[in-house]
Amino acid sequence: MPTEKTHQKVIASFIELLETHRIEEITYTAIADNAGVKIEVVRACCNGKLDLLAAFMQDIDQKVLKERDPDLMDETRRDRLFDVLMCRLDIMEPHREAVRNLRKTVVKDPALAMHMHKLVTRSMKWMLVAAGIEEFGLRSVGMSNALALGFERLVRVWLEDDAPGHPKVMVAVDDMLANGEKWMGRACRVEKVAAPFIEGLGRLCQRSSRPTGKSTPPPEAANGGAEASP
Repeated sequence: MPTEKTHQKVIASFIELLETHRIEEITYTAIADNAGVKIEVVRACCNGKLDLLAAFMQDIDQKVLKERDPDLMDETRRDRLFDVLMCRLDIMEPHREAVRNLRKTVVKDPALAMHMHKLVTRSMKWMLVAAGIEEFGLRSVGMSNALALGFERLVRVWLEDDAPGHPKVMVAVDDMLANGEKWMGRACRVEKVAAPFIEGLGRLCQRSSRPTGKSTPPPEAANGGAEASP
């Protein structure tokens, strides 16, 4: 099995090629040659280019979590999430052209767009964790998906904002989080109203899944108590 160092070399090779090529133009032979490894090593590192994208995004997640400042936990949830998202964009900065080229294909390929949304949603779950916001169940799914949609829009602004410090991005993040607070407030109110109905539905499902109490009679009872023949 390839070492972690080799695995990272293959990921870096792929992202480096993505800076100058669209994803569909990148061959596995090119990834191997650029990484200085044999093509079978690339196969040992991944099942395909989408795996390399997932590994790259996981690496970004880990870097954001590593940069997490415990002192931020004293701030509001909105301020913490603002800092986390700006940190993520800062870490992505060296890979800006790779992200730009990836988006060129994403906007034309629905299958890739769906897969990327899944990856971004997973990353946004960890960005919420980095901001000290941890939910479970439907609320976690809803928050992660909503943040993923918002972040995908932020990336468009980020790619077009060449000014130092990305002031347009900062405004866009702030606006997105302000709108998110409003929607979360509405969702919480709906959740409170729906809670009794959901609880009742759960009890009904449990009741319907219970055995009726009828059981199949044993063979001897079915045969009038006669012994089974040898």
